[in-house]
Amino acid sequence: MEDDSAGGPLVGLAIAAVIGVVVWAAIRGQGKDWEVATEIDRGVMTDYCRLVGEGLYAEAWEKCLSASYRDEVPREKFAAAHEKRRRWARSAAAGSFAPTLTRNLFSKTRELHLLYELTYPGRTEREYAKASDADGSWRIEGTYHLNAGETYDFLLW
Repeated sequence: MEDDSAGGPLVGLAIAAVIGVVVWAAIRGQGKDWEVATEIDRGVMTDYCRLVGEGLYAEAWEKCLSASYRDEVPREKFAAAHEKRRRWARSAAAGSFAPTLTRNLFSKTRELHLLYELTYPGRTEREYAKASDADGSWRIEGTYHLNAGETYDFLLW
């Protein structure tokens, strides 16, 4: 029977090195999260809220939504849902936001989840927007509500 005790430390060292590389790759660039979040908030999210607030749903759909979002939600359905929501909620003003960045280590696409406090007459709601740069610039991939089970439900806002 051969003694493999010398291989044990090498395997442990190799595993530690792989874990170190994965952790490094996962956290690199996180110092710029707030800068990116601010860029998204002042750019595509501000445009989206303005256009939707003005009732320019077709323009918001075309200019602010990602291709994958537009594939899932046709323009007519998007406009009809906003008209329905506007009737019961009136207008919303986006307030503060807090970003959380997620990355797929095997993709160059970045995703940013932004938490917004939407102010309606008489109440405030906390809703999420997911933005990504999959289309070459930051666009909205979806808008969501965090339900009681802590899962995200799709919600047009």
